[in-house]
Amino acid sequence: MSKEYEISQGSISTIVKDKLEMIPYRMQKGAFLNQKNEKFRMKKARKLLAGTQDGSHLTTLFTDEKIFTVESNKNGQNHPIIATDYQSACEKEKILNKTSHPASVMVFAGITADGKTPLIFVDPGVKGVALSQFSQQKPIMDLPAGRRPRSSCQRDSRVVSRQFSEFISAADWPASSPDLNPMDYAVWIYLTEKVSSKNYPSIKALKTALIKKWDEIDDDYLRAVIDAYPKRLKAVIKAKGGRFENYS
Repeated sequence: MSKEYEISQGSISTIVKDKLEMIPYRMQKGAFLNQKNEKFRMKKARKLLAGTQDGSHLTTLFTDEKIFTVESNKNGQNHPIIATDYQSACEKEKILNKTSHPASVMVFAGITADGKTPLIFVDPGVKGVALSQFSQQKPIMDLPAGRRPRSSCQRDSRVVSRQFSEFISAADWPASSPDLNPMDYAVWIYLTEKVSSKNYPSIKALKTALIKKWDEIDDDYLRAVIDAYPKRLKAVIKAKGGRFENYS
């Protein structure tokens, strides 16, 4: 907009907020929510929020899976290259090679307020194996001894119920709500920013980078991410099941 009207971004912000008394919102991607979806989303958010009153969300194991590729997913607008000329910029990876179907790996992981699982790399073409692999690796989870965290897993409840005394079932979890899963609204974003800023020569190199950055995630970060969970539930309720931009 600033380019269109040849006005600085700061001036645009001042006009929108102070003169028009409006709020600029970031464009977001998300599943469409119709009135029925929003009603159920708000109802389930209320139930989940009630469940946080005893602090159980601090021991809930939030899990998810994500695909990472060996190619960078840099946004050229957000990552400008500073150089004296075009050739120098190219040498600094201004131009990144892209292929139609880059090699990729599926990653499965989970976090609590003070610990995390190992990263689990799911073999290509294999479905429904992540939880089984996770259950086998549970003894080496980076979690305090003696803890039996709840789980937010939505897949294969039989596997989950054998491993955990309590878990948030698919029936209790709001549909189309990645904005409520700490893995989606924080952890995957963090890991992507740390890992996906460059190309990798092989899947092995990508896995090494993922493990390194995953291991660097500390308890302070995890606690802050989980502390945001009840606030986000409240934001959903305030929005009557709709999408939200800010929360407090």
